[in-house]
Amino acid sequence: MSGFEAGVGANSGIGAKRISSGGFDVGSQSLTPMATIGRAHVARADGAGSLRVMAWLAPPMRLVLPVLVLLALGLASLAYGRVNASWLAPFGGGWLSVGLAVLPVSFFAIHLTGRRYGAAYALWQVVFAWLVGAGALMLAKVDPTIPAAPLPMAPREMTSFAFGLFFAQLVAVFVFDRLRGPRWWKAPLFASLFAGVVLSLVAFPAAYAGTPVDWTGRMADYLGYAAAASLLLLIPYWMLRAAVPPQSGFGGY
Repeated sequence: MSGFEAGVGANSGIGAKRISSGGFDVGSQSLTPMATIGRAHVARADGAGSLRVMAWLAPPMRLVLPVLVLLALGLASLAYGRVNASWLAPFGGGWLSVGLAVLPVSFFAIHLTGRRYGAAYALWQVVFAWLVGAGALMLAKVDPTIPAAPLPMAPREMTSFAFGLFFAQLVAVFVFDRLRGPRWWKAPLFASLFAGVVLSLVAFPAAYAGTPVDWTGRMADYLGYAAAASLLLLIPYWMLRAAVPPQSGFGGY
């Protein structure tokens, strides 16, 4: 093998050097073929390790923003649970609070995650948000340094609406994934409608059955509000379709 074939100009001073004793002479160092292969192998292994770490980190990093959005909506529902939504009087008859009015917006946030990353990510968005929220509430109860805030509802009401919302969000994930397709409005509309029905049918009887509250009338009012919200939320969903396109390999549409 000539010096040119070894990567060095044939007419240079180094070009006269040849392979001696099974190795390449490079300056004052001699690299045997086995040493060269070993070094290349190590470099590839380091690169593969970095790729594996990035592959492990990518799924949880994708969930950070969706989980934070869902947590923010839950916090807003708690913070404004005692604020009357007077502008929604035609739906709520004067009893509907801003906190309850915020709940259908959580379905909208889940739809965007499902559109972008698919049903599995939307499901984990719901699960992680509830785990973090439950952990924060437990910490607030056991830590005396955290000031206690007044509850927006009675404990029975809060528990009932929490369970109803959790199941409704799971329904939103499932229905959206089943109906997504070329008709862009079909999945978010019907997923929100079904989720609103589940929320109403679970939460209101569990919260008010056996009490003097006219819970059937309130449930009917809330069903009407949830249906109207499902229609109105199609507007921001349509506007965000270009900003939140489906990622390759996550279902399309």
